[in-house]
Amino acid sequence: MRVVVLGAGQVGKGLVAELASRGHEVRVARRSNDVVPGATVFAGDARDPAFLARVAEGAGLLFHCANPSAYTSDVWEREFPVMGEAAIAAAKATGAKLVCLDNLYSYGEAELRTEETPRAATGRKGLVRVRWEQRLRDEPGLRWVDARAGDFFGPGTDAQSLFSAAAVAGIAAGTRPWLVGDPTATHAFGYVPDVVRGLAALGESDEVGVWHLPVTQIAPAALVERLAKAAGRSVQPRAVPAWGFRAAAWVVPLFRELSETMYQWDRPFRVDDTKFRTRFPGYATSLDEAVRATLAAAAPAGVVALAA
Repeated sequence: MRVVVLGAGQVGKGLVAELASRGHEVRVARRSNDVVPGATVFAGDARDPAFLARVAEGAGLLFHCANPSAYTSDVWEREFPVMGEAAIAAAKATGAKLVCLDNLYSYGEAELRTEETPRAATGRKGLVRVRWEQRLRDEPGLRWVDARAGDFFGPGTDAQSLFSAAAVAGIAAGTRPWLVGDPTATHAFGYVPDVVRGLAALGESDEVGVWHLPVTQIAPAALVERLAKAAGRSVQPRAVPAWGFRAAAWVVPLFRELSETMYQWDRPFRVDDTKFRTRFPGYATSLDEAVRATLAAAAPAGVVALAA
């Protein structure tokens, strides 16, 4: 079928390749007209309903993987709802199923997050996500999926991620990375290829509603050690002290924004993905395989070979 992907970032590009491999005709709506292999690119403003309606004409599936232009709370509060309304309008106009890539902010602080956990977020970006889910539920006749992923790692991860390609390459070379919060606390990570395959599976199925995509639950320090060991290194990460984080937040915008969700990093952050794993068995990658692929994608072959 004809499928539209909004956004071509760390998940969108991989999703295009996955959908094309499944035989779909893929269109991408993004800010620039840069080539995305496997898709026809339409450059424009994802906040513009008329633009999205043109791109989505004749589509049976619409994947919303676009993000606002900046990570700051004020931009998210201003731009995310507008992008969402345009996506809903395009899906309704074509009768397409709307599949939205989401995060786990809306739950706020909880011991374990399932799809039924109350949406208790109090931060600004978390409340944006709470309102977004309610907006999807309130739209009559809309077929929708809100697919929630953990913090990304793996091939395709962008520069702002904790385990970006540069960070993983550094680990492979023996560099000790800095980690925030409690590096020994279990965290729910989303392996990007699993996120991509999970979105495609949910889109092609008859399933609707809120779904947790597969997560890899491991402490950040343990993930660093696994990556280092696979590269033939022994690397112990360093923790940013609380006072250092607070000081950095005054001058580093990303740290300032992370303060809102520090509860995800300074204590165990557990997510239940049983619903997805039961419905779609075999879609989750083993940790060993994910580590090997992450290292291979990020670290120059010569560095890994030398370390080994």
